[in-house]
Amino acid sequence: MFEQYMVCEDGFRNVVKDGDIIGFEVKLRIPYYRGIALSLINSIDLEIDGVFFSSEDMTFSVETGSFPYNELSTVINNRWEFGEKATLFVKKADGLSEGTHKVHAIVNLRISYLPWPNIGEDTKNITLEEDKFIA
Repeated sequence: MFEQYMVCEDGFRNVVKDGDIIGFEVKLRIPYYRGIALSLINSIDLEIDGVFFSSEDMTFSVETGSFPYNELSTVINNRWEFGEKATLFVKKADGLSEGTHKVHAIVNLRISYLPWPNIGEDTKNITLEEDKFIA
């Protein structure tokens, strides 16, 4: 039900550090009707223009902190709240080209009272913001 709002159309941009583009960011909303501890995120899969990006190159940020993807399973005191736009940073030399990209995300959540995972999937065509974010 909330999947159609998962991939956000704002905040899609390249990230610049020391004059070099080091990667890009995309914003995601939780595909669930409640907030959860970050440790309950089973997986986040990101594909842009048919290219799959490794979770090893990702950092997940919410209002209360930023965490390397591979540490999310240990983050029990920070939450991804309903409606909050989390930022997924992907390390990629030279970032993405300007223009519109097909962004596809799958978020798999572990919900304590459900015997199955909650999986949200969304695809949007989003234009990369021209103003570059400086890290």
